[in-house]
Amino acid sequence: MFYKYIICILVYRNTEDILECILSIKNNIKDFKIVIVNSYYDDITQRLFKQIAENNNCDFINVPNKGYGYGNNKGISHCLKCYKFDYLIVSNPDIVIHKFDDRYLNKYSDCVVAPLITTIKGKSQNPYWYKKNNFSERLIYLGMKKQNRQVLYFGLGLNKLIREIALFLFKHSSKHQMIVYAAHGSFCMFPYTMFQLLGLPFDEKMFLFAEEAYLAHLLEDNKIKVILTKDIKILHKEDGSIGLAHIDEASELRKSIIYYYEKIKKSS
Repeated sequence: MFYKYIICILVYRNTEDILECILSIKNNIKDFKIVIVNSYYDDITQRLFKQIAENNNCDFINVPNKGYGYGNNKGISHCLKCYKFDYLIVSNPDIVIHKFDDRYLNKYSDCVVAPLITTIKGKSQNPYWYKKNNFSERLIYLGMKKQNRQVLYFGLGLNKLIREIALFLFKHSSKHQMIVYAAHGSFCMFPYTMFQLLGLPFDEKMFLFAEEAYLAHLLEDNKIKVILTKDIKILHKEDGSIGLAHIDEASELRKSIIYYYEKIKKSS
């Protein structure tokens, strides 16, 4: 069966956001199918998510809670097995679509598409990185590896400065799209052709964090462009599952960044 958009939403424990997310999809997107992927927490939340899926004509699959990459890969596998589509959207449940103008997407049919994403506090989250920056990546890695905050913050700050300048110029230009290096993972659109080339895109050894950097590296190696567009605008509430996950965020971030950097250096 064909849908223009398949929307894969990975959920964990928090059942509050998903209904508003589904409603915003229905109000803004035509010709879509939603697949809800539940990273299992307990039987109560599993039943609630399954009922929400049934009430809204969504597919529902339940998987062990093995992290962002594992859950999304399982959802994508289901979608590739059951459907044909133009784009598969990997989405957090704590997003609300404010604008979805897809008239110009056919110009970028082989590209990953990143929307403008804004948090409740007004922070812009795309592009995740504007340009590849080996120097900053090295500083971030060394800062994490040696637990040196000064080195880490300098690497992060340099990337942020470049990103903010590029984003400011883009927002105040007449351009509707620009090429960027890395897209934020809370709402990202993947063309069908990408899966034919790469297969499943996420590294399941990273439980949480650094997925965007790894994916950007993978896409660049395979000459797949990432396009940031003004035609799609997303609110990311950031009140989702991380706070309920009972994980040490700092520790998981450190492990993921070290693993990511050492892996790409081995492959380069």
